[in-house]
Amino acid sequence: MSGPARLPTVHFARTAPGMESGAGRQTLTALDPHDRPIGRLDFQICHTCRRGLIRNIAVAVHWQDQGIAREALHHALAQELRAHYAWSTTRQTSDGRHFFTAMEEETDVAFPANATKCPHIHTS
Repeated sequence: MSGPARLPTVHFARTAPGMESGAGRQTLTALDPHDRPIGRLDFQICHTCRRGLIRNIAVAVHWQDQGIAREALHHALAQELRAHYAWSTTRQTSDGRHFFTAMEEETDVAFPANATKCPHIHTS
């Protein structure tokens, strides 16, 4: 898996509010040079079942098409060899389907929508 190109004006902050029944929800926030949020990746990881769920990914309109969502997803996959987990997403928009198809080709990781989840990951 090749890494994303560097985004010199954007950096990321991770928050992990805690564990929910063994599967922790995490947020990766993309920040501009003034630390203003410009994008967000919400995901959930179950280390027991080795599964991940992309709950939401969004980038502010004027920051789109600059690789921010791509880099955020690379950050999520990079930690603890999560590329070897089975991933899925919640419902996907048309743009989301194009994005996740491109990311699957780039990372060799499938991101099916509404795939079977482990009992520890809750989508509500």
